[in-house]
Amino acid sequence: MRQLLIVFLVLLTGPSLVMAGGPWIRSYRKGFVQVGYSGLYYNSVFGPSGSELPVYRNISDVTLQLYAEYGIAKGWEIRGVLPYKLLRTGTSTNLSANPTPAGTLTGIGNIGLGVKRAILEGSARLSIGVDALANTVSNNDRLGLRTGYEGWTVMPYVSLGSGGTRTYYYAEAGYGFMTQNYSNFLKLNGELGYRIHPRLWVAGTLDFRLPAENGPFFNTEAYQFTGAYLNNQMFLGTGIKAAYDIIPDRVGLTASVIGALAGENVPFSRSYNAGIFIKW
Repeated sequence: MRQLLIVFLVLLTGPSLVMAGGPWIRSYRKGFVQVGYSGLYYNSVFGPSGSELPVYRNISDVTLQLYAEYGIAKGWEIRGVLPYKLLRTGTSTNLSANPTPAGTLTGIGNIGLGVKRAILEGSARLSIGVDALANTVSNNDRLGLRTGYEGWTVMPYVSLGSGGTRTYYYAEAGYGFMTQNYSNFLKLNGELGYRIHPRLWVAGTLDFRLPAENGPFFNTEAYQFTGAYLNNQMFLGTGIKAAYDIIPDRVGLTASVIGALAGENVPFSRSYNAGIFIKW
C-alpha cells in the first residue's frame, strides 16, 4: 500500500454530506457563498476488503460546486450545495482484467439542502441539524460512472465545539439514512484550527464513515473499477486545510489536499481542492 495520504475535508468537496461543519450559526440575514473545485485523479481503488486494487486505467473525477449558508432567524441557519461533476476514464491497459470501455460523463450531482439550529451558545457551542441530498444524478452503467448516489440521503447530526480569536475546535456525529437499497452509515468528524496570521487559518481534521451494511444495493463490476459512489463505503481520513481572507470578513480563499488513511469501496486517491468565498 502507498504511504499515508494527506487529507483535508474542506467545506465543499463533492456531492456527499460534506457541507460545512461545526456548531456555529450565521446571524440573521448574514450569509456565506463559496465556489469550489475538487479533483480526484487515480488508477486504483480501495476494494471491499480495504486493500488497494489496480483498475488498469487513469480516472479523473472533478467537481465544480456552489455552496451557501444563510441565517434565517436568530439561532437558525439554512445551507445548500449544488455540485456539477465531470468524470472521465482512460483506455484500459489490461483488457482481460478491466474490459470496461473508456468514456466521459458530466452532470449534476446530489443537490443538498440543510437546516441547523443552535441549542447552546457561549464559550461552548452546541447545535443540531439535518442535511438532505436529493437523487439528482446521472449515470452510465456501461462506463461504470455516476455523478452521485442513486438515492436520497437524510442525515440528522449533533455538533459541539468552541472557538476564540486564535483557536477553535469541534466534534460532530451524524447518522445517514439512504434510500434505493443503499446502506445507512455513521459519520464522525472533528476539526482543530489555529490562526497563524490575522488573515490566515490552518486546521487539522479527522473524518470517519462506517456503513451499517443493511442495504443490498449491488456494486456491479464496472462501478467497482471506478469506485463511483458505491454502496457500503468506509473511510478514515485525517489532514490539514487553510483559509485566507483577501478582504477581512468579506472575501477569501481556501485550499487543501484530500485523501484517506483507510477505506473500502472508494477511490484510492488524493483530492486537490480550492475555493473562493464571499461573506456578509
